[in-house]
Amino acid sequence: MANEIFIDWITISQLHTESEPFPVYTGGINVDYDPLGNARFERVRPASFPGSFETSLRIKSDGRHISLSGNVGRFCRKDNLFNCGWQETLRKCNRVLVSRSLPAFNSGKASHAIGESGTPSARVSRIDLTANFATGSESQARHLIRWLATRSVSRMKKGRAGDESVWWVNSRHMLKAYIKHIEMLKHGCSPDDPVYLWCKEQGVVRVEIELKRRLLADMNMVEIDDINDDKLIQVFHEQTEIFNAVDRSDEPDILDAIPTKSRVHAAAWMAGQDLRQFMSRATFFRHAKVLRDYGIDISEPRNVETFPVKVRIIEMKPLSMPDWYSLEDDVPHLKAVGE
Repeated sequence: MANEIFIDWITISQLHTESEPFPVYTGGINVDYDPLGNARFERVRPASFPGSFETSLRIKSDGRHISLSGNVGRFCRKDNLFNCGWQETLRKCNRVLVSRSLPAFNSGKASHAIGESGTPSARVSRIDLTANFATGSESQARHLIRWLATRSVSRMKKGRAGDESVWWVNSRHMLKAYIKHIEMLKHGCSPDDPVYLWCKEQGVVRVEIELKRRLLADMNMVEIDDINDDKLIQVFHEQTEIFNAVDRSDEPDILDAIPTKSRVHAAAWMAGQDLRQFMSRATFFRHAKVLRDYGIDISEPRNVETFPVKVRIIEMKPLSMPDWYSLEDDVPHLKAVGE
């Protein structure tokens, strides 16, 4: 992926049925009891393994089943401005497991005899895909976030934090965009850090997609052999289609193309009126659905701020990793919290 679209989080697990039992790692057990004091549900917490630069990973092992969760590419690195692709992320997961005497995640082993059970493949239940975009300055980055905040995504709930970040979420995935250097400061980065200064100068906006279990299953991207960098790149572009949904409300002839019944409402919205005050909820959403096909979203306030041409990041051209940036890490011998 040329370090342009990369992985910022992974949750992966595997059941090993044919190997000898391996070390057990847990962070304790949570137990729910009924009114009579009988245990109803037990949940094993993963152990937390800290690394340098205040990074950590979560690992859980019961001697047969292993799970690992966290920003593996970021582990033992100073920052995650750029990160690893699929193969390198999987390799680093396995480096971490082997350092704790645990078997590496693999493709499993099929059964070749009647009555024998094979070893299932390692399975992924969450992947976060990320890319950086340069807008030219912090001011332009804020313009971009404000513009994105006017966009709606079907069947996703939207939220925002001023002109610093905006997100859309449902039970299948989350899409978010935020100004990277501001996020770095909130996480303790020094204002004179070279990476921070570079992000601020470039006006870097980070776009992230959290692919959850249901969406991964629907896309046949659960078992590790079904995942590769090309698929992840395609998914990233498909799930960020909102950035290609150009606002057409400033085009002079747009009203002529709109069906007559919805045209008057489009004109009223373009004039700055809040259409919710003039029609029922059902009528409002019926016209909103029609107008969205013409690049007009009446569920958002009229965007009176012209979007600068030079920051049309909606063309989705990821920012490449500069020559001076390094993905090298300093993975020490891991030690579980509490050991």
